[in-house]
Amino acid sequence: MKIFKLMVVALVAMLGFTACDNDPEHIYDDHSADIAGTWSCFTENYAEVLIINADGTAVSYGVEDGEYWENVRGTVTVKENNITMIFEDDDNFTGHFDIIPGQAFSLFENTGERYVYNYCANDLADEIVGMWVCTQLPIGKEGDMLIHTFQEDGTLILTGRIPDIDDYVVVGESNYKVFGDLYIVHGKGEGKAFKFNVASNASDLGDMMTITGFTSTENGLVKETSSWLRIKQSLDLPNKSYDYNNIYVTNVKAKDAEFEFAGQTLNLANMDGRILDKMMKTLLFNVSFPSADKIVYNYHYNGENVPMPSPIVVDGNKMTIKKSVSNPACKDINVWTFQDKDNTQMHMYMPVSSFETFLANTVVEMMANEGKLDLNDAAAVKAIFDQVEAAIETINVSFIFKTAK
Repeated sequence: MKIFKLMVVALVAMLGFTACDNDPEHIYDDHSADIAGTWSCFTENYAEVLIINADGTAVSYGVEDGEYWENVRGTVTVKENNITMIFEDDDNFTGHFDIIPGQAFSLFENTGERYVYNYCANDLADEIVGMWVCTQLPIGKEGDMLIHTFQEDGTLILTGRIPDIDDYVVVGESNYKVFGDLYIVHGKGEGKAFKFNVASNASDLGDMMTITGFTSTENGLVKETSSWLRIKQSLDLPNKSYDYNNIYVTNVKAKDAEFEFAGQTLNLANMDGRILDKMMKTLLFNVSFPSADKIVYNYHYNGENVPMPSPIVVDGNKMTIKKSVSNPACKDINVWTFQDKDNTQMHMYMPVSSFETFLANTVVEMMANEGKLDLNDAAAVKAIFDQVEAAIETINVSFIFKTAK
């Protein structure tokens, strides 16, 4: 009896192994549940966010060759390692796919084209809202300043150099939307996508954001990544004092003309950040705010500290320095001013008209203090402003200050 039982067991085992060996079908994992979630694809000509629900319904947002779409609905079906996507705009896909659950999946077209979609674990729409200053610009653009303000209503306000148009703007506006870890600047059916990430308290100065995009150059599209620091949208000025730290000067086009400034001869045609940086440090230049409506320039000249107080009017991050009130011979200056969250830094950005006025005002007041200019001589004062304005065609200046010690 025992022998008979052993023979039955052996026969069952043999039949079992034979059945496995003759099975022609490959065993695939079921990824129908793994595909649910938010996924983003980002390339130089194509960017898409797919939101796939557990029931297979999906919605697509994205940009292809500058053409923008949103809220395109469809279905996604997974069988073994094949995927079928059908959308209401008839932009469909059927083919092979591979997936690493919770990380990424790839689509393969018959042409061999491969698209990689990364999993977006968090919705970053709320994280991006606020004002950001670029602290690490792409190579070849050192010194250029750019401020992005992402507002809750979907408005993006830009100040500084805009790479795609290779120009500077002050308070330019666009529309944006966030999908997964992409934001798309859009208008009239056109759009441009950027990939971003926000890290809370990633530096001593606060939150940092990295933005990756593709910029048009003479050599084609170039992938660039920049770093951004979250800054305050409303200024905290009373009883704050800042010492000059650094300066960025860009986009300089000026005539070959010389004039005296702070005991030195300036030639604006050759002016760069190094010249002004040396001058500002020699003067021990700083700014202070005794109150929310008053600024005091301070500089050390001929062995003396020279304060130059002026009332100010603040509208958001736009500060109008009312020099005409404190000194009728001078003109008012509009500067765009930004602070980090702990008030350890202040940035003052001046486009060409603001810098021309700042420079001419400073020359006028210095010459008056030295007894070289009668402030009541309107023609002489006007000649200084005309000289500065005629000498400078374009310039953009950012002053960086740090909390006074």
